[in-house]
Amino acid sequence: MDAAAQPRVPSCSHPSASQRQDRALPDELAPAPDGPETEAAAPGPAEDTPYAIALRLSGRDEDLHPINVTPSQLAAVAEAARETGTSRKLLLATLWQEQQWYQHVDGSPDGPASFVGRRLNRLFAGTVKPDKSLGITHLKPETARRVLERHPLAFTAEDGSPLSGMSDARLAEYIEEKPNEAIRLSAHHLADLRARNPYGARTDKGLFLLYAADTPDVRERNERYGDASEHRGGEIRARGENWDRISPALDDAMAWEALGEAERLAAVAQLAAEAPSVVPLFGTAETGSEGIRPQ
Repeated sequence: MDAAAQPRVPSCSHPSASQRQDRALPDELAPAPDGPETEAAAPGPAEDTPYAIALRLSGRDEDLHPINVTPSQLAAVAEAARETGTSRKLLLATLWQEQQWYQHVDGSPDGPASFVGRRLNRLFAGTVKPDKSLGITHLKPETARRVLERHPLAFTAEDGSPLSGMSDARLAEYIEEKPNEAIRLSAHHLADLRARNPYGARTDKGLFLLYAADTPDVRERNERYGDASEHRGGEIRARGENWDRISPALDDAMAWEALGEAERLAAVAQLAAEAPSVVPLFGTAETGSEGIRPQ
């Protein structure tokens, strides 16, 4: 992933006082404030009930943009997860992070700006920037070629010949024009990151960071600090904080998707007093991109 070339993800909000304090203490967690214990809050709904999930989805930060991909790409994520053992959540987070052009310009990988962007990416990859990250998962050509070489039976042409023999230009076209195959390439790459060297690659968040930069420093910090973001710097810290933002939203979106339609409708009906809309981070055939609103 070409971190320098990737558009920045917009900030979701101003940091709170506690967040500013955490950043001022990079090597340790901020101490708990002294003083009397606060009065216990009234108990809320159980975390895993349909109503609780709907309540959290209705209050999702508006600056946490959806994963703007087609149903075909969502199906490709599920299939690639089954094929490689890579978690579906990690692949969805990778899509959210990497395909920023589609997120912010067109809101879809099929819009006119994205059409132009794909062709510019192929031009740059073939001329002035041969290491340009490509496709819906922002994959470097050299990384994609390693995946093709390591998994020759998984990526073949119609005649059964391995795709690892493609020219650089043909490979760039393949990644840019076949988003579902780009998702498969990234799924295999993430699986390889853990299988070939588990050090620093033990969690989904660790792999999410390694996808951006598989360096000894990132692996060492992953191993030493686990999933904590505050001990990082620069783009890796920003990426870690993005994971912290998106992770619970993805958990809720997947939990919402797993509910039956009757459960979803009943949960939304419970919110009718406030009339919020329930909008997961990615849509389903039943809800669409606008979510479900109480009637």
